[in-house]
Amino acid sequence: MTVQLRFPPRLIGARQPGGIDQTHRTLAPWALATVVLTGQAMASLDAAIVNVAGPAMQHDLRLSGAALQLAIYSYLLMYAVALVTGARLGGRYGFGRLFGYGVAIFTVSSLACGLAVNPVMLVAARTAQGLGAALLVPQVLSLLQITFDGARRRRAMSLYGLVLAVGVAAGQVLGGILVSADVLGTGWRPIFLVNVPAGVVVLAAAAGRLPAGSRVGRARLDLAGAAWLAVAILALIIPLTFGADAGWPTWSWPALAAGVAALAVFARHERAIAANGREPLIDPALLARPGIRGGLAAIFTLHASYGGLLFTTAVYLQHALHDSPLQSGLTFAGYAAGFATASVTWTRMPSAWQPRLPQAAFAVFAAATGLLAWLTIDGGWPWQATGLLVMAGAAHGTGFDTLVHRTAAGVPAALTAAFSGVLATINQLAIVTGIAIAGTIYLSAAAAPMTAVLVTLAAALTGAGMRGFRIGVPD
Repeated sequence: MTVQLRFPPRLIGARQPGGIDQTHRTLAPWALATVVLTGQAMASLDAAIVNVAGPAMQHDLRLSGAALQLAIYSYLLMYAVALVTGARLGGRYGFGRLFGYGVAIFTVSSLACGLAVNPVMLVAARTAQGLGAALLVPQVLSLLQITFDGARRRRAMSLYGLVLAVGVAAGQVLGGILVSADVLGTGWRPIFLVNVPAGVVVLAAAAGRLPAGSRVGRARLDLAGAAWLAVAILALIIPLTFGADAGWPTWSWPALAAGVAALAVFARHERAIAANGREPLIDPALLARPGIRGGLAAIFTLHASYGGLLFTTAVYLQHALHDSPLQSGLTFAGYAAGFATASVTWTRMPSAWQPRLPQAAFAVFAAATGLLAWLTIDGGWPWQATGLLVMAGAAHGTGFDTLVHRTAAGVPAALTAAFSGVLATINQLAIVTGIAIAGTIYLSAAAAPMTAVLVTLAAALTGAGMRGFRIGVPD
């Protein structure tokens, strides 16, 4: 049975569903957006900021190559595995409450990362960071959706998309700056410690002042579904994350097959749970709604292309052209600038153009990667290449924002929590998939590896654009 969520009142002074007293005023809408998007920014930045600090961390803590990989990716693994469960917990116990719990865990574990004295402490703290992110991130979209409507929701969704995707590129720049500055001789540690004051400010601003949303009841959590989803995601992410660097060993292929099989079992389990009138982890009614599958597929394609371009550009600039991590991060900042500009301006385009913006975004992104392939075929990185990164970022920002807005518009309030978790999981899986595929092509190409990657991206984006993902109509 589907239970409809009610939008919370702006002034919460009465007893809310679930028996929780809220005696504080909720934050004003744009103050709320600032608070929750700051939490989102912390999680997005941390997915990338650690990459540029890898060599310094490895030297200081005497990490082996495998331990360094685990320190970097343990955050992402826990983040992806627990996202959907975090979304369902938000729907059950209140979006505002789970956001606060997530920020608190993330802040404390960031302090532990910055103070780590051995590999075990660092990996454990990074894993806890991932758990905190998985609790806070799904609540961001839910809180924005129940707070805004109409044109203000479009602007809020634009800011959400901006923070979500630019965070990875900005993380590389900020990480390069902090490591290069070597603040008080602390080396890599400020990349984690910078989260502590930000987290304290967010917690102070949010305490008791975020809406809960109406609860979906106290039905038993779908723990079996959560377990099957965790097995599936781990089986897919681990070989995609480590397989390319290890030369795709024999174990990686059975692991991928097991991941696909576990997803099939999970889908069957969720249908059975829903048919029995219980609350599934991901309601099959969500994916059955018009346009949802097509919208998520389009978002996955954009983010996978972004992840592949981000990773291989950094490798190419630092290894082939011998740029420093900071120089590499600053180069990719052009992409972030294009994304930021498009994210806050696409709504001003003529209304007659907006239905075709997703297809146009795929076309422009494909053209930019194709031209980059031509510019880099002989090696080097001419100034025009950075200009093309700006164009690619603008296309990504426009496509991502319009797709998120249109897809979310078709989600009823009762499925908000489920959609938030699915979207956040799709974002993470897409980036990992893009990195794995593009990284494999780059490492295995006999000549002009960057060009090979860029040609592949251009072909994939062209095919996706020609398919013409239709949002708001039946898949």
